Amino acid sequence: MILSEPGGHCRGLCGWGRSDRRMDCDPGGGSCFHAIFLEAEESDFHDKALKDATSQIRSILAAIPPDAEGRSLSFVHTKMGTILAWVSHGRGFGPDPVTYEDDDAAVAAALGLTPPDPPKAAY
Repeated sequence: MILSEPGGHCRGLCGWGRSDRRMDCDPGGGSCFHAIFLEAEESDFHDKALKDATSQIRSILAAIPPDAEGRSLSFVHTKMGTILAWVSHGRGFGPDPVTYEDDDAAVAAALGLTPPDPPKAAY
């Protein structure tokens, strides 16, 4: 289901696109979400460490001032991982956007991603 807020802002299943120095999101795709972390009761899959981390992340997100251009703080998902970004929701993409569907090299270049740290070995 695709949900939208008044004014065409997407909520729920949205997809990001990067073009012309713009970061936009339109309904569909599921690669972009408003940066909202939900709280949950402690459980076998959401233990105390995750509950505490969630609280810290929520505090960090709440401390970020609103964007002067009215964009929404969003989680932008790629096949390589997730970044925080200021995104215009429901405005439509500019010409020839790079999206989640593009290859990793094109996405990394469009989003200015830095190479990830190598995974740490589990001991």
